[in-house]
Amino acid sequence: MSESRSVRDPIHGFIRLTGEEADIVATPVFQRLRGIRQLAFANLVYPGALHTRFEHTLGVFHVTSLMARVCKLDDEHSRLVRLAALLHDLGHGPFSHVSEGALEIFAGGAKLAGRLNRAKPEKIHELVTQDLLRTNPDLIQVLGKRTLSQVESLLAQGYDEPVLRSIISGPLDADKQDYLQRDTYFCGVKYGVFDLQQLHRELEVVEDPVDRRKVLMVSSDGVHALEQFVLAKYYLTAQVYSHRVRLITDQMVVRAITLGIEEDHIGPLRSLYSYDGEDSFVANYIGWDDARFLLAFGDSALSGSYCQDLVRRLSERRLLKEIFEDRVSHLPESCREGIVKISQTNNRAARRELERRLKDVIQQAGVSLDCRLKDPSNLVVAHSFSLKSARAQSRNDEGSIMIHTVPDPTPFEEESDLFRSINEKMNDPHFAVYAPVVYHSPGERRDLHNKIKAPIVRCLEGFGNGE
Repeated sequence: MSESRSVRDPIHGFIRLTGEEADIVATPVFQRLRGIRQLAFANLVYPGALHTRFEHTLGVFHVTSLMARVCKLDDEHSRLVRLAALLHDLGHGPFSHVSEGALEIFAGGAKLAGRLNRAKPEKIHELVTQDLLRTNPDLIQVLGKRTLSQVESLLAQGYDEPVLRSIISGPLDADKQDYLQRDTYFCGVKYGVFDLQQLHRELEVVEDPVDRRKVLMVSSDGVHALEQFVLAKYYLTAQVYSHRVRLITDQMVVRAITLGIEEDHIGPLRSLYSYDGEDSFVANYIGWDDARFLLAFGDSALSGSYCQDLVRRLSERRLLKEIFEDRVSHLPESCREGIVKISQTNNRAARRELERRLKDVIQQAGVSLDCRLKDPSNLVVAHSFSLKSARAQSRNDEGSIMIHTVPDPTPFEEESDLFRSINEKMNDPHFAVYAPVVYHSPGERRDLHNKIKAPIVRCLEGFGNGE
């Protein structure tokens, strides 16, 4: 076992690792995270956003260590949650969460029966992480199969007391606490700022009144500190994660993958994203990072393919342009229901049909598409997205943050005067069209938008009416 060591981090200062934890960090499967950017191509709009899964994982580990002390976990449970924090992101592929949609499209295989529930999809990178914990020889050598099995349980369905999983995966977990501060710092914005120390002062481990198990809550005095945390998440989501250029680059990555597999028939790309639970898939998958993806699929040997065209556009910052964007509530009523769901995986056929129609509308309006490939409609992207209310975002998929009030715990959004006043149902779905057009000034952009808006609205209305 290596000796303990400290790592200097720009967010948290020195992060202390035991010898065992340092050995995990030294494994090739962990070092691979250095090559996977946390925010994919967000650096094309926030130049400093070049931080990776590697430093984020160390940050999550550090926050987890702080929370373990605050929650007064014993040595065994503290070791387990620290290890889980180090290992939780190993299954990420190139560009982190962005290509998750492609993984979901192409996943399949007998081994996934019972593991992949299409009604409530589990993120594929989490399944890959589970595979790595079971099979990676370097991790087995450092930790042993028993410990890895405990970590796998903790990351999947939970292990022992619920408070342990809440630290790693929950509405107030260490992952969110780190990425809000880290993404804020590297993007050069101030949206994700909150008082980490004050928030930790208000954490409490409480016995659930129903099943008598230990759960993580926030004290009744901690509502304001929690409001600051939730608003930080809301504003960073609204201003950074939903930035127009970020949305465009995300869609370009996913479109490059899907077209590369379905239209260009690039074998290595299909192998990379056709998750089947087999050991051979995982062995290939962990050999890829952002740089290898860009080099392999942007290579001139693939010239003339949709995938290579999109990858080169990303590498050279020749991005698709947003030619239309509006709230769904402003669109013709006949198309609203279908448009809101147009980006969902199970609506791919309808989406492609709409994109073909939009391509014709764009060209008929006299707007040229900068695309020399066989079917320019493949580079026209119809995309719907929503920004949930701050109140809805306070819950996340993991459930509500509970406040320790007497006689019974209360959901945060009911205890907070500020969040109680926010409309629970407030949702702001938007629809946008991205296309390979060229303009050279704000005036040209305005002219293009004005020229294309009415024809696109008519196209959407006809699409909604089944015409």
